Amino acid sequence: MRIILVDDHHLFGQSLYSLLIQMPDVQHITVFKRGQEVLDFLENNEADMVLSDLQMPEMNGIELTTQIHECFPEVRVLILTIDDEPHKIRQAISAGASGYLLKDTDRAELEEAIRKLYQKLPYYSEKVLKIITTNHAGNNQINNELAQISSREIEVLKLIAMEFSTNEIADKLFVSVNTIESHRKSLMKKLDMKNVVGLIKFAMRHKLVD
Repeated sequence: MRIILVDDHHLFGQSLYSLLIQMPDVQHITVFKRGQEVLDFLENNEADMVLSDLQMPEMNGIELTTQIHECFPEVRVLILTIDDEPHKIRQAISAGASGYLLKDTDRAELEEAIRKLYQKLPYYSEKVLKIITTNHAGNNQINNELAQISSREIEVLKLIAMEFSTNEIADKLFVSVNTIESHRKSLMKKLDMKNVVGLIKFAMRHKLVD
């Protein structure tokens, strides 16, 4: 696993490096302080994922995520930030971030998020999902719809929208086919959808997938 860390706080970046290099599947970690340095590096080097802060000089995390998503779509982006504003989280997801964690997360969750992204699965912490599904003025319809479904159902919904089969989703999430079928039925009931096409349109409307 090849990881790029980008954070303009040197101490945090080095601390994160020391933590992640201990993960058994991590082969190489590169640390940068600026988004443009990441883009320049990716022009000539391969990476599996980028862990990025949101608040950085010159190019913020959302701008960096947009560039990576457009120019290096195979590279996954995990946002790791103190910023818990709902509109920032939605902007990051819309820009192409595959995961979003707050910096008060613990080591176990961080490692879980990295493993999920490496498996090409999305990961948003329970705290982040709660933030974006809580009613906020001006977003009531979207939030009310999303608030009906669990974080696991959101994972399943995203994979359905990405056109993975039931068997493939079961393999990716390490659960049985029956469990995925149960999630699918639950989604259709909660969202009042009659078929998979409706689920895909819902996921696209809420920018859970491109």
